[in-house]
Amino acid sequence: MDCVAARFPASAGLPWFELAGLPIYPPPAMFWWWYFYDAYAPHVFMEGGAIVASVGLMAIVVAIFMSIWRAREAEDIRTFGSARWAERENIETAGLLGDDGAVLGRYARDYLRHDGAEHVLCFAPTRSGKGVGLVVPTLLTWPGSAIVHDIKGENWELTAGFRARHGRVLLFDPTNPHSAAYNPLLEVRKGEWEVRDVQNVADVLVDPEGSLKSGITGRKPATRCAQIGDRNELPSGATPPGGNG
Repeated sequence: MDCVAARFPASAGLPWFELAGLPIYPPPAMFWWWYFYDAYAPHVFMEGGAIVASVGLMAIVVAIFMSIWRAREAEDIRTFGSARWAERENIETAGLLGDDGAVLGRYARDYLRHDGAEHVLCFAPTRSGKGVGLVVPTLLTWPGSAIVHDIKGENWELTAGFRARHGRVLLFDPTNPHSAAYNPLLEVRKGEWEVRDVQNVADVLVDPEGSLKSGITGRKPATRCAQIGDRNELPSGATPPGGNG
């Protein structure tokens, strides 16, 4: 204890620990000393109090900064995706403000158009404006050919007249007597490829989705065989197998 008293002031109490030969006291010791010895050295405690206050203020500033930083980091979390509304800069970078292409919508007073090689998919409920908002404007401004799967016939009624003034327009509707016609049997090549071509055409007409398998019996395979038999012409004077001539 005499050694300790010789190295450190006894009035300050025992240090918390030593660091590089310097005594380190507990933080509350500052307030104890201030209370008991302020009258002996007021300027020392004023400076010390200012230092303590500065450190506390700095700690508050650091805490606020860290809180703001963490909040901004939280906004950039992409665990559930990173989708957001595009700004004009993003739209220009994507090349959607051109004068040509499929109409996608409108941004301010400009139309959004896609004129790239990628596919475009519009997914929305029925009667939500897909046709009048995207399909019809595209058909009225599309300079090239187009194949339109128009089940309701609305696109034909709204755009066929305009497109007919700039090119040929055809309507294929098997339920319409005025529909354009197409005979797939005209693609059958005479000669050695005739049977194979007829079989291919029959397969497409009877089973366009390719769901029938070999060995399955039923009306559809029978119909297919009947179509093939009717199409294949026998040579003049020939007797079909099993026939009486």
